[in-house]
Amino acid sequence: MNKIQLKTRPVVVRRELFDHYSELGLTEKDLIILIKLIYASETTNKQPSIDELKLGSDMEPREITSIIQHLIQRDLLQLHVKKDEEGKFTEYMNLDGFYEKLSNILSQDHSKQLTNQSQQNFKDLFQYIESLFARPISPYEIETLNQWIDTDKHDFTLIRAALDEAYSHDKLSFKYVDRILLNWKKNNVTTTEESKKIREQFNKPSMTHTVNHIPKFDWLNGEKLDDK
Repeated sequence: MNKIQLKTRPVVVRRELFDHYSELGLTEKDLIILIKLIYASETTNKQPSIDELKLGSDMEPREITSIIQHLIQRDLLQLHVKKDEEGKFTEYMNLDGFYEKLSNILSQDHSKQLTNQSQQNFKDLFQYIESLFARPISPYEIETLNQWIDTDKHDFTLIRAALDEAYSHDKLSFKYVDRILLNWKKNNVTTTEESKKIREQFNKPSMTHTVNHIPKFDWLNGEKLDDK
């Protein structure tokens, strides 16, 4: 078999499995057998024989049997016996438990990443505010900041944009920033790009035209402007 043929149907294993297999309670040998089971499940859900699982490894049949039992104990693999298409009793495998457990681990990992990112965003914003005010912020201001984030659900970038807006008008105070955020919320502003549009509309000079003379005529009685 040449390299082109080898590339025709490679074993596709998600990177997440390699990153988190130890959290599933698996050793490297467990992982090898699990990958072989995953590969076999792509074409059939029949349980491969011990000889098939042993192929290419230096593991003994007894060790492979022990690994299979370990996968079952950890609810990563289910085996059940039923008749196949030829009427023979055959072992079938189910890897739904493995996929569910891996999915739960990935969800927890994603939530942890979001929490860490949120904490870093808060720290960066906190430091930016103190540098902008050139002083430590008060407990009341910290409470207000937490309210913007937790209660009002303002994005960190939007709060920073409101701070910059207040600073540009030389009105840097939490009350003024709060008014800006309130105004943006009323106008359904959720991104910095949308806030720029509101800012441009607010700062756009109004076009006025002064009328020096207003002609008067009795239009109710049919009088026309030309009659004057």
